Formats: sequence, C-alpha cells, structure tokens
Amino acid sequence: MMPKMSMTMEEGTLVVWHKSEGEPIRSGDVVCEVTTDKVDMEVESPLDGTLARIVAQPDDVVLVGEPIAFVATEAEDLLEGLLDGPSPSAAEAAPAPEPAVEAVVGAGRAQATSQATAAAAQGTAAAVPYARKRAAELGVDLGALRPTGPHGTIRVADVESAAPAEANGAGSAPSAPAGPSGQRKSRAAIAGRMAASAEVPQFTVYRDLNLDTARRDGCGWTTVFTHAFAHALRAHPALNATWTGEDVRALDDIGVALAVDTDRGLLAPVLRDPDLSPLPVLERRIRELVDRAKAGTLTLDDLANASTTVSNLGSWQVHSFNALLTPPQATALSVGAVARQVVPVHDGIGVRTRCRVGLTVDHRVGDGADAARLLGTVQRLLDASEPEADL
Repeated sequence: MMPKMSMTMEEGTLVVWHKSEGEPIRSGDVVCEVTTDKVDMEVESPLDGTLARIVAQPDDVVLVGEPIAFVATEAEDLLEGLLDGPSPSAAEAAPAPEPAVEAVVGAGRAQATSQATAAAAQGTAAAVPYARKRAAELGVDLGALRPTGPHGTIRVADVESAAPAEANGAGSAPSAPAGPSGQRKSRAAIAGRMAASAEVPQFTVYRDLNLDTARRDGCGWTTVFTHAFAHALRAHPALNATWTGEDVRALDDIGVALAVDTDRGLLAPVLRDPDLSPLPVLERRIRELVDRAKAGTLTLDDLANASTTVSNLGSWQVHSFNALLTPPQATALSVGAVARQVVPVHDGIGVRTRCRVGLTVDHRVGDGADAARLLGTVQRLLDASEPEADL
C-alpha cells in the first residue's frame, strides 16, 4: 500500500521501482521510491515473497492506503496448514482437539478434497485464486501443470515456474527513472496545496520597511527578515495560530518554512524557532537547510510543523508579490528586493534602503489591524540594535 509517511500526507507520487515483477524480495528491501512534498522517500517491503504485480507506474499519484503492488508469499496459499494432515508422530503426541474445532477443520479438509476431486472430474484444475490470475496473465495452461500443493492444488509458484522467463519478468531490469531524480519537477503536490489555499479566506497587507539601521552582523537579508518576523510572531501570538474548522488554536512553537527554488521545484524546509538563534547561527542554519534542499537530501522532519512561510524573491528584482497561504498555516511573509530608493523625509527628499514586504493572513484567524500591528513590530525590531531587548 502507499504508506503514510507524515501526519499530513494524503497521497504520494511513484518515482521509480528498484525491483521488477517476478523478482524475490525480503522484508526490509527497498522496493521503490515515492515522493511527497517533492521529497523522495524509500519504501521497504514489509514481508518476504515475490513481487507479483506492479500497479503504480512512475509519475502515478496514489492515495495513502491504495495498492502500489502485489506481493505473493507462502501465505498466498490459503489452504496450506488447513489441508495438510498432521504427521503420525504429531497426531499421536497432540491432544485431541475440541469437537467443534475438529468438525470445522475436518469439514474444511473434506470440502477442499471434494472440490479438488470435482475439479478433476470436470477437467478443470484446482488452484488457489492468485495462481489462476497469474496463469491468465502469463498464458499458462493450468491443466498442464503438476501441482505441488496439498491435495493436488496448484500454487502460484507452480504457475510462475512453468511460464517463459520473458513472460514472467525474470531477469528484467527495474524500471528506470525518466531522468535524474534531482531534475524531476512534479507539480502534483503544489497543485494540491494551492487548491486547498484557494478555499481559505485570506488577505495581504503591504508595508515598505526602512532598513537603514537594520542590524545584519554580516548576514543575508533572508536571515534578517526571518529573524525579525519570528520575533514579531512571538510578540503577537494571536497570529501564530491555525484555524481548526471551529475555532482558532494557538501554536506553542514557531516553525518558519523557507521557500527554496531548486532544480526539483519549490521546496519549503522548516526552521524551528529561528528567533531563538543569534543572527550568525541562524545564517548557518539557513545555509545548511538550503544546501540540503538543493541537494535533495531533506527528510520529512525537515518539512514538518511549519506555522508560517517566508518567501523572498528579491534576488530576482521582484519588488512586491502576494504570497498565498499554505494550509493550515495562518500567515505568510513575502519579501521583495532591497534597494536604495528616493523617499520623502521631514525636510524634503532623501535616499533610504527600503524593502516592501507583504503579510498574508487567514481572515478566520486575524484581521487587517492585527497584520498591520505585526508589521509595525517587524519595523521596530529592524530599527533596534538589540531586537530581543525591544520585546
């Protein structure tokens, strides 16, 4: 089945199979890779057996819990154990079963034996259901097989051993990815999130921030804005929340998802409580997270528990844009280009370092005034030499 690899995962996209149909597998073997939120994760077999049939092909989107492949095991022979009589020594050593149990087991044996006899009389072979299915798929005549199952029952192994190697898939190579996985750009995950975002009543307020006195400590602007924004959310806990469907639920921690452009598409790894790190430390954390996002080595934990998102398009000289919410997050901060601008000042005009940011808010969680107050706090934090002291 498509595994549920995170609390919010509802579907996954099959990336590549590492095993072929007809190939034996053991519990713990990596059989395929699936992607969720653009992170490729290995799927391990939960049991020993043979990869009987692949259902999901590369690029197929499969809901959690839906089958991606069928595995044939010894347990496939549902008659085994019930039909095999005990050995004489076991029969002598074992205590007599309860009458009701003996009657059920005996009836099962008798019924199976009579079914096999009737099948032989009618010229049809007795076979377990999946053996019949495999025989139809592989073009094998059941009547020509020598059964190895109890009471003359044909097993899956009997069918597959009689099938031509090319039909059975033996020796075939695993499906190869269409191209390097790092260049794969599935839009399914983004499409699903944006469709959910369209159902959220949201608005965006903009403010031009003055950065002339902003403390940077040699760090990049993304670090500076992320640090100040997380501080401001801490000061305005009403917006560090989510809508539950009935009420607003406040969040204890701040998880800032950073929108990162990679050759795999848009990824949003999460920084835990970035306001609690000094700027230089936060700069290192961000660089490490961005590097792992671009290298394709993020884990599901790296993408979990975001309470807000910061998206910076300033390096593309975008001066303002509207960032959409990623449910269940209630806020998102868009950051435009930092530039020297001619602006009015108290005694005429002057040149200032400025940046336009936009704060998008779930209107069920907060109002325009709440957003304006939070951006006002961001500006005060950027003006202060010690942001922590200002809080």
